[in-house]
Amino acid sequence: MRSFSIDQIPKATLNFHLPTGPVDLEIGAGQGLHAIRYSQQNPERTLFAVERTHTRFAKLERRKQNHPDLHNLHVIHADAISFVSHYLSANSLDRIFLLYPNPYPKAKQSNLRWHNMPFLGHLLSCLKTGGTLTLATNDSTYANEAADRMVHTWKMDLESFRPSTTPRTHFEKKYLDRGEACWNLIFCKPSNKTVQ
Repeated sequence: MRSFSIDQIPKATLNFHLPTGPVDLEIGAGQGLHAIRYSQQNPERTLFAVERTHTRFAKLERRKQNHPDLHNLHVIHADAISFVSHYLSANSLDRIFLLYPNPYPKAKQSNLRWHNMPFLGHLLSCLKTGGTLTLATNDSTYANEAADRMVHTWKMDLESFRPSTTPRTHFEKKYLDRGEACWNLIFCKPSNKTVQ
């Protein structure tokens, strides 16, 4: 596995400061269905919802503007690797959400899967001890591979690996409406292990 160096990552220019209290991160927030609901249900927590694509971010931003009372939701238009590398510090996050990332199903794309990227080590270093990473996918091969890599390579504890029944994202709603199985995996960063 290749090493990861922050020096090689371009820095997005953002007006940003980390708040006090519990801080959570959603990578690939899409149009914001999960981000809005999560922020409404957890007013004591801050959620940074990061979306790279212009079209999805525009919808996410409009949705956020329709909820001006959600002061705990911050939408970020940036590449997640750049944002995390330059704006988040070690042990600054309580929860991370990767909901329906691109599974990159071709063998030659396997290095692009989150659990195979050297960057994941840096992302997990931003997670506090006892913090969780939630991964959702409709690809059972991806789910099983991710579970194995997260436990054996990244030394995370697998707390839950079960089907999703209630849609949190537009992708999940579409998959469940079609009768597809959707998988929800929750990993916890243990205190007695060091992330590579």
